[in-house]
Amino acid sequence: MPVVDASVVIDWVAPGVSATAPAVKFFDRLARASLEIAGPRLLLEEVSNALLSGVRRRRWSGAAADASHVLLLSLPVRLAADHRDLDRAWELARRYDNHPIYDMIYVALAERTATELVTADEALRRRLTHVDWIVGPDQAAI
Repeated sequence: MPVVDASVVIDWVAPGVSATAPAVKFFDRLARASLEIAGPRLLLEEVSNALLSGVRRRRWSGAAADASHVLLLSLPVRLAADHRDLDRAWELARRYDNHPIYDMIYVALAERTATELVTADEALRRRLTHVDWIVGPDQAAI
């Protein structure tokens, strides 16, 4: 059960994302394999915020964002809310030049559950390039 971050999930639900986008192809592979995915509770807030940002920036309409939000809430994602992840994320953020804590929560969850973290966040992957279980959607083991 891979951990996915908001940079991947937003491409699953945002209006107008191409079917050839790496995250969409990854989602298709997950669906065909009937695999469950995981993310921290923060995932829903981050993706919801990205949808609202898209409306503010006029990337899509409010109605389209509303439909995407409904889709987000229907995704088969097992959400984790464990204070140990926040504690570990703090340690990681401090170790890696105070990288944003919300990114490190995904890393901490994947580390704790001994699984892959799938992210489209290039900055995070570059920062943790030595961690081989942090991969892009096109590199996921699925």
